Amino acid sequence: MKRLLTFILFCGLLLATAGPAGAQMASELNQGGLDHFNKAFLEATPRGEHSKAAAEYSLAEKAFQEAIRSKPGWVEPYLHLGRTFFVQQKYRQAAEVYQKALTIAPQRKEVYLQWASALEMAGDYQGAINVLQTLRAQETDAHAIGILDEFIQRLQARAKASATDKGGGQ
Repeated sequence: MKRLLTFILFCGLLLATAGPAGAQMASELNQGGLDHFNKAFLEATPRGEHSKAAAEYSLAEKAFQEAIRSKPGWVEPYLHLGRTFFVQQKYRQAAEVYQKALTIAPQRKEVYLQWASALEMAGDYQGAINVLQTLRAQETDAHAIGILDEFIQRLQARAKASATDKGGGQ
């Protein structure tokens, strides 16, 4: 029993001291991911170096995923990972990451917009509408509500047109 208690205390001390180090490691991984993202997005892609861009995006994804594992309660690597997926047109993956980000930071309104945009680009218009309606229910600013209403109406029109196109092609 005494050995077990000593082991538990040792593990507790180990975890307690790993906190700041884990945060530092997550920060470094996140910064490394941003460096790779920038090399892909700002350098390789504009030059038409598609294989280099793909390699840099892959490294960015891995760095952001490691940052998330190192510090799961920190929202920033989720947002960067979502953006990395989005610019590569991996919209479903981006939407999943943004959805997870909202569980960490539900007050971040821009994440709702990013999630809705990823769903829209993935062709999930109703999903995007639902996300925006959730955001709209939280909003108190009349101007922002007007903008959200316009966005929702646009998505409803796209959803209707998409359903018509699918129905007409059968």
